[in-house]
Amino acid sequence: MLKPQTHLRGPLILGCLIALSLSTGLPLPAQSPAGGDTEQDSFTLRIPVNLVLVPVSVRDSNDQPLYGLEREDFRVFEEDVLQRLTYFSSDPLPLSAVLLIDRTLNSQAQSRLEATLLALIESFSAFDEIAVIKFDHTPNQLLDFTLDKRKVLEALRNRINWDPHSPAMTSGPFSRKTTLGGIELDNARGTVQPPKTWNTHIHDAVFAAVQALRRRRSRERRKMILIISEGRNAPGNRNSYEDTLEALLRAEIVVYGITPVRSVLTGGAVAKYANATGGEMLFPFKSDRLARTYPIITRSARNQYVLGYIPNTLPDTVSFRRIRVYVESNRIKNLTVKSRKGYYAVPSY
Repeated sequence: MLKPQTHLRGPLILGCLIALSLSTGLPLPAQSPAGGDTEQDSFTLRIPVNLVLVPVSVRDSNDQPLYGLEREDFRVFEEDVLQRLTYFSSDPLPLSAVLLIDRTLNSQAQSRLEATLLALIESFSAFDEIAVIKFDHTPNQLLDFTLDKRKVLEALRNRINWDPHSPAMTSGPFSRKTTLGGIELDNARGTVQPPKTWNTHIHDAVFAAVQALRRRRSRERRKMILIISEGRNAPGNRNSYEDTLEALLRAEIVVYGITPVRSVLTGGAVAKYANATGGEMLFPFKSDRLARTYPIITRSARNQYVLGYIPNTLPDTVSFRRIRVYVESNRIKNLTVKSRKGYYAVPSY
């Protein structure tokens, strides 16, 4: 596991470290020799991060979020070995969220998204921080993390900049055709033809969102990515699915996906990320359903159960470890449990 370090100075800090050692069982850091305020006159606290945290969502037989479960209701297995839970929380937390908007959505999906932008923004609380990234073959961050919903709405309304080569921009409400007396006129750019090949790179877009979220180091927020896309991924991504998923799991990010268009795909690449990280994939095909989908996702992300355990065996090398979570409750039956499928264990040296 990674080993964050905190450099502290002074006798008052030493007392805090003693209290921390007594409460956590961690060894005290070594004290440097007495002297003036030099580089050696410091304390270094090394905490091996062996605690594995697993966010979990639970739904009842009516596909509604289920709250009120206790630690005793959960069973966590790592590589088919039952683990002893040492941490449990069901408290809601503010979100650090990246909105990933696919520029190649068709005209109907774009219209639905435009009509429900206010509902999307209002599904987040005043304590959630939001960043906006649009993507096609390359990701482009429109807005860095902010608590100001007006800035988010402005970024989505004014700077979505749909792909001018997509079918949506050559027909329908987003076309730039000019007519006079019913006769179509050529513009200076000429006629824009639809692309011959699909150019949406979802792996690269998700990887860019991960890099943005990795800067948000506080565990007092839950990190999520909400992707609005059909899920069709073109070849030629710089980042593979495996590398991107590893980055997601290392950063403890949950992916949620929305496909606001009828498609032969069932979420495609987006659904794979959502399933592997413990998120959800939803398919609202009408504007009213799309507007109702947003708070379902943000509420689910904010109110997850979080289970924690220290693995029975610590790794000697970096390795992927599979996780399975079950709910064993005599009170409630037919539950759906979603959690990330595993994590990358890192040795503590």
